[in-house]
Amino acid sequence: MVQPDGMRKRVLRGCIGYPEPVLPLVEATIRAALDAAFHDPRFPPLMENELQNVIFEVSVLTKPKLLNVSDPRELPRHIKVGVHGLIVERGFFKGLLLPQVAVEYEWSEEKFLDQACIKAGLPARAWMMPGTKVYTFEAQIFAELEPEGEIIERKLSLV
Repeated sequence: MVQPDGMRKRVLRGCIGYPEPVLPLVEATIRAALDAAFHDPRFPPLMENELQNVIFEVSVLTKPKLLNVSDPRELPRHIKVGVHGLIVERGFFKGLLLPQVAVEYEWSEEKFLDQACIKAGLPARAWMMPGTKVYTFEAQIFAELEPEGEIIERKLSLV
């Protein structure tokens, strides 16, 4: 869920989901929507009077694929900004960034990796450390054009 802030910039309002196919899609979508609206610890619960200002977006993810490389410096060459999302995992630390995040912030592949590490609570360059796992996935994105508006399949653009 995102909220327009008056200047065409969108502000995240809630984001929770399932990176693995652990539930049927319809059930996972319903649960994730409710969790994002009412249980994302980063935000207060969504209030009914906010609905007219929120744009809903749903990203349906492919199953994550582990990137197996002999040298971590090869990782950026296996990532395509605008196509891939990232999961970084090291021990108990895990962070996920959707494909649209790197596009919206105009990140390079290395910056995307750094930010996924930070999201996981790790140092930015933890993806270079032996034992850190990096997964890619793709997403089909559906979004309202405006609050309570038409729903489209969103295509990411690198321009």
